[in-house]
Amino acid sequence: MPIERRDVERLLRMLGFAEQAGDHRWFVLYHQGRFVLRTKTSRGTGHRTIGEPMVREMARELRINRLFLYELVDGAKTKDDYFAELRRQGLID
Repeated sequence: MPIERRDVERLLRMLGFAEQAGDHRWFVLYHQGRFVLRTKTSRGTGHRTIGEPMVREMARELRINRLFLYELVDGAKTKDDYFAELRRQGLID
């Protein structure tokens, strides 16, 4: 199921990702001053929605599964849930 790019970008900002401009919009997560991970979204009118292949790739980059990403976008999961998952994986303290 596709996701609106603006919804994903809003989610990433809410999760604390810093945006970096370039040929794509890069979103980088730092925790306690340490780089954790990054992902990107494409610019342009042809990329207003993120299709299933890119949703899978973005979820992999965010170190979660697709369902978790959909739940974050829909509001069923929170920033605390996401950070708890990153802690469980040992990516953050």
